[in-house]
Amino acid sequence: MAIQAVWRYDRPVDMAGLTDFHAALQDGRLGRVVAAATIPAAGDRWSARAKFGPVEVTEAPIPHGELATWIAEQGRAELQTFGGPAWRLAVTACDNGESAVSLLASHTIADGRAFCDAIAEAVAGKSFDLDYRSDEFGRMRLLSDDFRDAARRGRVLVQAVGLAVQMAVVRRGEAKVRDEEDPNFHLPSVDATVPAPLWHAAARTRGGSATTLAVAVTAAIATEIGRTDDQGRARIMMPVSTRTEADRRANALASIDFEVDLRDGMLTDLAPLRALMKEKLGAAAGQPAPPLIPLAVALPRRLFAVLVRKVAADATVSVCSNLGEIDPAMLRIDGGPAATIRLGLVNQSLDSRTVVTERGGNLYVSLFESAGEVTMRVNGFHAPKLVDVEQLTELIQRVLAQYELSATLG
Repeated sequence: MAIQAVWRYDRPVDMAGLTDFHAALQDGRLGRVVAAATIPAAGDRWSARAKFGPVEVTEAPIPHGELATWIAEQGRAELQTFGGPAWRLAVTACDNGESAVSLLASHTIADGRAFCDAIAEAVAGKSFDLDYRSDEFGRMRLLSDDFRDAARRGRVLVQAVGLAVQMAVVRRGEAKVRDEEDPNFHLPSVDATVPAPLWHAAARTRGGSATTLAVAVTAAIATEIGRTDDQGRARIMMPVSTRTEADRRANALASIDFEVDLRDGMLTDLAPLRALMKEKLGAAAGQPAPPLIPLAVALPRRLFAVLVRKVAADATVSVCSNLGEIDPAMLRIDGGPAATIRLGLVNQSLDSRTVVTERGGNLYVSLFESAGEVTMRVNGFHAPKLVDVEQLTELIQRVLAQYELSATLG
């Protein structure tokens, strides 16, 4: 899983400014990587001994019509969470004088809020002073510490052993040859941008908030494509940031889940949904980490990845995430303002129709506000009603029209 930001310019990128930004990212909260534990049960550790890639520059300007393809290719670029590079910065010029920059980062080293903070801090030249004592330890000291950490997780290991056996059986059962795939397949994704005053007005006049409206739109898309439970309700999962001021955690997230019933049509009154979400948020405060989190440090990584895929294979759950209003500094990574910025999650493992279908399809909606605009990114695939960008575009337009909204799509 990765997070991608894309800046588009109606001018060439200032390479000196972008180079400074690239260097500043290395001194910020993206300046760390994961170091593998000497024994799996101990859990991996953070390290400031990270490898960083250079700014990747296309050799020649690309046709403007191929920019979307270039952006998609950057979203599929390889990342190395262990050791690095765990993020990549790339820039291209277009043959019409425009240009674009892509920043792709592993979700392991930053969630959405941390990713945005890292960008704004790099623009401001703020360093993060990452220092890990274990970077100076010799192998014997690391081994000793890992044995001690593994002992602390003894209770989790009992669960992990059973799950490891189950997952090993699952892996053997998963060994099969994929059908011939389109090598150019990528998950359909559309960015829809609406003037912020109109988005907020549409929510407010219906008794909701910007987030409530995003959830209603997500539920409407899910209902139209049949991504619902046995009762025909859209099941929504919403990540919730638990990040505090000066928080150094890479991922500081909890989540809430609930059902939205649109069998009788769109929600004209968002107040009940807003109240339900508020109740869920209150109940989630202070809850312990999900059981999968402690298991992650005990299971071998490949087996844990299989477990996560199995849990995530659900044809009824859709995700809606709101980053809120982002720091204006994020638009100025080369020193001057970009024409637009786009942010979104990239699930690099969903690399074929077969994989997406086996995992129950996908619907992920993320929202952020910047420079007076609300941008909603929708990633979705749910055969047979949603299999390409054209269908997704039409769905978004139709659902937004129900709330008297129209969007610039891209």
